[in-house]
Amino acid sequence: MSKWIKFSVGNVRRGYKSVEISIDGTKVEYKILRNEFNPVEKNSVVVNVDENFSDDLSALNIFTWEKNYRGEEISDGVQWTLTFTDGDEIYRGRGTNAYPDTWDDFLDCLDALIPEMKFIDGKRLERVELRLSREDNIFEELTVNRGDNLLTLEKNSSTHTYHLSIEETKNFLDTCQKYFETLEVNDGENHDLKISVNLQRHDAGEENFTMPYNDFSMPGIVKFAEEIHAFAADLSAEIFSPETLHITNEAERFILCKVQFKGNYKPYTYRAEDETLAVGEIVDVPVGRNNDVTQAKIVDIGYFDEDELPIPLDKIKLIIGKHTGNAWDNY
Repeated sequence: MSKWIKFSVGNVRRGYKSVEISIDGTKVEYKILRNEFNPVEKNSVVVNVDENFSDDLSALNIFTWEKNYRGEEISDGVQWTLTFTDGDEIYRGRGTNAYPDTWDDFLDCLDALIPEMKFIDGKRLERVELRLSREDNIFEELTVNRGDNLLTLEKNSSTHTYHLSIEETKNFLDTCQKYFETLEVNDGENHDLKISVNLQRHDAGEENFTMPYNDFSMPGIVKFAEEIHAFAADLSAEIFSPETLHITNEAERFILCKVQFKGNYKPYTYRAEDETLAVGEIVDVPVGRNNDVTQAKIVDIGYFDEDELPIPLDKIKLIIGKHTGNAWDNY
């Protein structure tokens, strides 16, 4: 029985990926309609596939998917639409920042057929393991695996397992990916409390690194720990409480923040005196000759000796403080 797919996913900022696919047994004909903002040749391509390809699609139970999925409204969110026919049956569905249970398996099927589309980013995190140690003795280990949607926290004397929803797993791993991909580690004194990080990606790539577990060596770690703690809020563990080391100007170090203004991706450098600021927070800053107050998002934080400053100190404006209004919640 023949099958037909028309599928689109993406957003306005990054563009959309769209394909049309006809499946008749082991013969598949597909056409790439859009590939984000990359040019495409809208020519049909005919290939022969394994006889299990059609069965794999059927196993996704697409006809049981809901007609409309809607998640939390966020900036830079993802929208998708799908029309799928199998014989006389037809499914039409759509979603915004929310997906059916077999969504990843569906994208895997498409990537296997049309690898150049990369519906799943090869760098996407599939598994994160955080191991906390003191004097080289591991005493806490937190693991989240996309494959089984489990969050596991192992301590010396106990093991705690949480069954996450697909969306919760995605949000946890997205939070990890955002933090570790922008993390710039600061060199400093060696500390007994360390964290070892293992990141496993969709393309089978793997990364391992170990560093002191404090807010100087890992800028923004306090806020990150709070965010991941929310997925197991009833648990207490040291992994949710990194050490806070106070860096002051008495130590001749200065806190510099790179910020971005809404609608502008160019970073601007400001100086900060508030040691609690974290990447991702919205702050009030002075702008222009008249020092008009506006809002900006912190995208990077660094600590510098005066002779390391990238800009003369008298040329760097000071952040006024954290923005307390609610108009920028969806920055």
